[in-house]
Amino acid sequence: MSNPLVQPLNLTAHARLEKSLGYEYPRRWVAWHWEPDINQLMYSDGKNVGTGSALAWQVFLQHPQIAPQIQDYGLNQTDQYWLLLDRESRNLYIGEAKVIQNLLENPESLLMLAGLDGNSNFLGDVLGDTKAAVQETVEKITQVNLLGSLKKLLPIGGAIGAIASVGIVAGLIPCQKFQTRTNITTNPVISVNSESPCGSGGSQDFSAYKNQNKNQSALHLIGIYEARGDHRIDYRPTGEVTVQIAKQKQPIVLALSAYEPVQWKIKAEPGAVISKIIVNGYHDQQVLGVENILVQEYSYEETGQSLGNFMYEWNASESQSPSSLVTKLEQLTGSQLTSFQGCYRGTQFQVK
Repeated sequence: MSNPLVQPLNLTAHARLEKSLGYEYPRRWVAWHWEPDINQLMYSDGKNVGTGSALAWQVFLQHPQIAPQIQDYGLNQTDQYWLLLDRESRNLYIGEAKVIQNLLENPESLLMLAGLDGNSNFLGDVLGDTKAAVQETVEKITQVNLLGSLKKLLPIGGAIGAIASVGIVAGLIPCQKFQTRTNITTNPVISVNSESPCGSGGSQDFSAYKNQNKNQSALHLIGIYEARGDHRIDYRPTGEVTVQIAKQKQPIVLALSAYEPVQWKIKAEPGAVISKIIVNGYHDQQVLGVENILVQEYSYEETGQSLGNFMYEWNASESQSPSSLVTKLEQLTGSQLTSFQGCYRGTQFQVK
């Protein structure tokens, strides 16, 4: 087997593929991979990470037109390779986990990938007409080995439609209607360090939301993907995140979410009242520094269920999806979200 970083498949995905696999967000690019430790399908789109339909994934991989092309990659046994879908062109790609992750975090790279696979105008569309930009693009292109291929329609509508019809979708909490969030402000939530809003060693992609509505109780959400960057397929050390809680006018519900294992250290000021802590994670999550406070853990590795996606970047429309973490938290607490802070990699936050 050859080992290009990203390999286009000689297939075009059915229009209902992503929905059948449990993905409901509007992002153009989405990738799926298998987590062998707990036998679970995961999706990632560069902003959201969540659990998908394991049964639909197995049926999809066993299809006679799929199986011959992916049999050497172990997509139902290991997380070494991920399957990537361009929802605009319906093209499918397969690549090493870290490469696909990097592509999802860099939209320009994804557009270059799409351009290499059929859009002759992608250089001008993405980077402009400057000579320096074009040279930079060419250098990036040479780092990825992409094979051109003819596409043929994948006739899996029957199987995928059957899966969707019996309701095999991701999510463990029934979807309910909830009042639409209003009065959104783009004012940033105050961070611990204005120069490093994600904390020491954190990423530079701090994202925030603050709701000006006056709720009887406040619901604050902090979301990250990881707290340290040295994770590998077979090595997942626990990172540490410090959360400082300032005294507020009303009790708060604190929600903490991470994909990788994290130890959350809570430091509450005198007079700060935390009524409940809700923890969402794929890998095990721990909470330290609190006593006599209810902690509800939804970490897939530890409890067998998570609340939904592992968001670390704010998107107002995506947050209102029935399967989003924000929606699940609002259903669980009966309160609208008060604030959100997120980073891909974060180590320190402040709620005030």
